[in-house]
Amino acid sequence: MKRIDEIKTKPSRTERIIQFGEGGFLRGFADWMLQKLNDGGRYSGSVAVVQPIEQGLGDRLNQQNGLYTHIIRGVEGVETQVIDVISRCINPYEDYNAYLALADNPDMRVIVSNTTEAGIAYSEQDKPDDTPPKSFPAKLTALLHRRFTKGLDGFILLPCELIDKNGEKLQEIVLKYAEDWKLGE
Repeated sequence: MKRIDEIKTKPSRTERIIQFGEGGFLRGFADWMLQKLNDGGRYSGSVAVVQPIEQGLGDRLNQQNGLYTHIIRGVEGVETQVIDVISRCINPYEDYNAYLALADNPDMRVIVSNTTEAGIAYSEQDKPDDTPPKSFPAKLTALLHRRFTKGLDGFILLPCELIDKNGEKLQEIVLKYAEDWKLGE
């Protein structure tokens, strides 16, 4: 059997979205919608995925060049489509500098996340010199601070974690890290 990256040639697109999480929800929903936009000529961009935990799917996604098959099963049958919007998956536990470099790219404008309900939590053990910090909000704080120090425009954040007021909670925790780490105004 041929590998998916032997069958499908992936178009070259500018990375515009950072995605925290490589699980089924974001790949099956957010990335699928982005695929539809790209295919319809209404958008042209790709996704740099960040593996939020040490053990994840990043290596597997990279081995198949970010390609995967999306399957919709419904009352009217089955629809399959190869999704080609993921440019790469970065494991910050293996290459923290590549992770932080995402903040240096002015084309990156959106951050989407789904790190599970437990993902939006504060940990006193995360420190600014950790490479990387363990929690998603601490990793995000480091990325946002890097972006700030480069003088680039901010990001639009779209947290998809299934907790009430996920955006407000994430903001609260990021601001706490910024204060604790004395990152300044």
